[in-house]
Amino acid sequence: MKKLSLSLLLLAATVLTSAVQAQVINGDLNHNDNLDVEDVTLLIDGYLTGETETVSPAVDPFMEDNSRIVGTWYQTKTNYTTYNADGTFGNMGMEGYTYKFLPFQGRILTFTPDGQMQDATVLYLTDEVMYLRFAQNPYGYNVYYRTLPPQPVNRIALSETQVGMKVDESVQLTAVVYPSDADNTEVVWSSSDENVVTVDKGYVKAVGEGVATITCTAADGSGVQDVCFVTVFSKTSNNGYEYVDLGLPSGLKWATMNVGANAPEGYGDYFAWGETEPKDYYDWSTYKWCNGSENTLTKYCTSSNYGTVDNKTTLDLEDDAAHANWGGAWRMPTFDEFVELWTKCTWEWTSLNGVYGRKVTGPNGNSIFLPAAGCRHGSSLDYAGSYGYYWSSSLYTDDPLYGWYLSFNSSNFGMSSRNRCYGRSVRAVCQ
Repeated sequence: MKKLSLSLLLLAATVLTSAVQAQVINGDLNHNDNLDVEDVTLLIDGYLTGETETVSPAVDPFMEDNSRIVGTWYQTKTNYTTYNADGTFGNMGMEGYTYKFLPFQGRILTFTPDGQMQDATVLYLTDEVMYLRFAQNPYGYNVYYRTLPPQPVNRIALSETQVGMKVDESVQLTAVVYPSDADNTEVVWSSSDENVVTVDKGYVKAVGEGVATITCTAADGSGVQDVCFVTVFSKTSNNGYEYVDLGLPSGLKWATMNVGANAPEGYGDYFAWGETEPKDYYDWSTYKWCNGSENTLTKYCTSSNYGTVDNKTTLDLEDDAAHANWGGAWRMPTFDEFVELWTKCTWEWTSLNGVYGRKVTGPNGNSIFLPAAGCRHGSSLDYAGSYGYYWSSSLYTDDPLYGWYLSFNSSNFGMSSRNRCYGRSVRAVCQ
């Protein structure tokens, strides 16, 4: 067996260890001072010849070999790069670029049409895959494939992520799948509780009260999904708060309890007219819509004697305690709607769970209970258990300091007006 000189062996070893593209095709490389050349066929991009006894000492690190990367390399269907055999480079608006592949250095140099160079390092290269690290991103890399790789779904976005519904109502959910060119854009719909909601191709049907989750899952096996949380209320509720249909000509529905209460007999919260939060002290000095006194009204004023005139006579929804606290279609009743309740229903002084108030029965026999919750003036609660005072959303136009309210006790009931700054009960309505 022939032996190479030590200096030649060191040169060969240096070339072998420094050239990333070196491949030992056959045989082995012994870790000693002698290289068994006859046992080894070496290919380093042509820098070592096919002659088993000859090693070329001339290694040009700037020698080009574009053939190694010629062709189209894909990241996705729409993101790919083409290296042409003539040294041109093109993709995604980069026509006119040229490139050079320096395999010994493991670099791809691309040049803009005006000669600006961009540098990329080839971290890994086979016939099927190439990892590139670009100079502008020294901590990451991009993977390219000779053939189009699988394109799984990476995100699903539902048209709604939270829905409130009544029994027998339905809603159509839609799903947008990303990327749009995924291999399989089909989705699978499911319900966590089909006793609450069912779903078919995004069509959600409420079948019973409760809470359930609608899940939309990619059908490609990627596991990607999005969810919509659904709350189903009874037919006799709005936004989760129960109402009663009294059979009134207007079709108006009345809530079963006061705003702020937890039961029909609960007093609930007290609100100044046009305010949406309860407070500790009810007086003109704390009233929201004035500057500390009754003759400085800043909203809902029909006379310049009392402040800035805007001629608003009905509460805006943002100033409506029922709507602000309960949302949905809830609001405070108007003067006329209280008159309808007063004139079209029968009123009975009674008690519910030890609380006195009025049972109001509509033309269809359904009823609500209005507790005699009294009212607040200053820091005191007055007449609780004896009188009920319920704000309407209507201003008393003859005197803008007053708002209309329903008043009742054990012997009388009807409409009255009084200072807006007092704290009174609110009973919500919806259509």
